[in-house]
Amino acid sequence: MKFVIISKGRAESVADKTLRLVPDAFVCIGESDFDEYSKVVPKKKLIVHPDEVVGIGPLRNWVVQNISDNTIVMLDDDCENVYDQSHYNKIRIENPSHVMAILERAAIASADAGLSLFGFTQMARPLAYRPFCPINFNTWIGGVVGVHGKDVEWDNNLLLRADIDACLKTLLKKRILWVDSRYVFIHKRFVGQGGNNTLRTMERHRTEIDSLKVRWGKYLVEKKEKQAIRLVLKVRR
Repeated sequence: MKFVIISKGRAESVADKTLRLVPDAFVCIGESDFDEYSKVVPKKKLIVHPDEVVGIGPLRNWVVQNISDNTIVMLDDDCENVYDQSHYNKIRIENPSHVMAILERAAIASADAGLSLFGFTQMARPLAYRPFCPINFNTWIGGVVGVHGKDVEWDNNLLLRADIDACLKTLLKKRILWVDSRYVFIHKRFVGQGGNNTLRTMERHRTEIDSLKVRWGKYLVEKKEKQAIRLVLKVRR
């Protein structure tokens, strides 16, 4: 099993964020970022991809196909905290060994179930946690994406919303995936410098969302909440 932080343009912050929580992780970067990242991350812990590989879909495909490990956990580089929200009040998890144990146990459980994709809830609200359904089998995964094997493929044309498409394709083939609702990894999407910000435009978001809605029809629902857009999977188990 290998932990891989996919990062771009955030050499100054990656050590204080995701790498602090998962210190055993490798950091996957583009060729042009090597000099900056090598100042804060040991060179042996850097995985370098060609600069022309950009966007969620192409990057995930490159990582899965170029890393030999059968199980890979891909993490966003801006994760700030991990919470256990199975209690009345959520509990912040500070110990990196605890964080890595959470990742490893999700990987083991999902592998034992014969699944291809696993991850964690993106709902950072303890009141939304259902104690009798700690594992969700029919939602989408983002931020922390675990994969078993080399069969999962992301759409290379989707630079921002590829995870939703990959999860729907997995549900079509495997019927379920593994999402642990007890834990949430907090990171700030669509803000700050670095990452995919050079690719993020409202036009790009709209184009990819419209494409996914045509592709998946009634199984993907768009909800507008204040100034944000939330995409919800409507797949019955």
